[in-house]
Amino acid sequence: MSNKAFRIHALYWIAFTLFFSVIWGTYDHNYYRNFMVQLWSLPARMFLVYGTLYVLIPRFFLKKKYIKFIVWFSLLLFLSAILQRVVMLFIVEGRHLPYRSEHYFKVTEFMNTLLDVNLALILPFAYTLYKFWNNSQKKAERLEEENQKLVKDIYEAFIYLKKGKALQKVLLKDIIFVESLKNYVKVKTTDKEITSYNSISAMEELLPAERFLRVHRSFIVSIGHITSFSPTQINLQGIAIPIGRKYKEKVKLKLGYY
Repeated sequence: MSNKAFRIHALYWIAFTLFFSVIWGTYDHNYYRNFMVQLWSLPARMFLVYGTLYVLIPRFFLKKKYIKFIVWFSLLLFLSAILQRVVMLFIVEGRHLPYRSEHYFKVTEFMNTLLDVNLALILPFAYTLYKFWNNSQKKAERLEEENQKLVKDIYEAFIYLKKGKALQKVLLKDIIFVESLKNYVKVKTTDKEITSYNSISAMEELLPAERFLRVHRSFIVSIGHITSFSPTQINLQGIAIPIGRKYKEKVKLKLGYY
């Protein structure tokens, strides 16, 4: 625990103790006695709070094991109440309280103790759930931003193809396939064909592997434009491209053909 966290926890317990000392002290104006009662109640309350926050919530609640969380929390609450009753019986009663309990496990006394111990957990538990929800929201927002950026990058990504003495810009999203023509390649896009001085191997290295797939010694296809495929050919918007024997297993693995 960092120094900052330690100070926050210490302030919480001080504020909690003083608050209930004042609240219960207004009944008989014996604030010192009520302060000592609250002070001696801290061990059981802290046992419940930290056991819940640092053990049960990360191990069960955040992993959505709600039944196990309820079972273990009930056990922890029961043990905390027993600890509270032991402290009250052997330290507080007779020393800070002018009476002693007649029955240690009297139902009404024990239920009151359960409620009393549980009071300390309300704010920390609510705050922890809020932090978990807030972190989940931020994580979802970051994922959305990354997805938007990825979509934008995919939409705007491009390459330059040499055509004569000029370089022509071609958006990756528009490329349907690339065909080898010996020392040239033909790039078929959604609206035109471009013949460029290049090799099919150089184009394979240039195009991103997650979006383009070499299916034949003479063809690279855009995965996003595939409309159907079989073990022997791929269809791209009505255009049939053969699958070479050498590339068959790689294509089936990439496209998930079983």
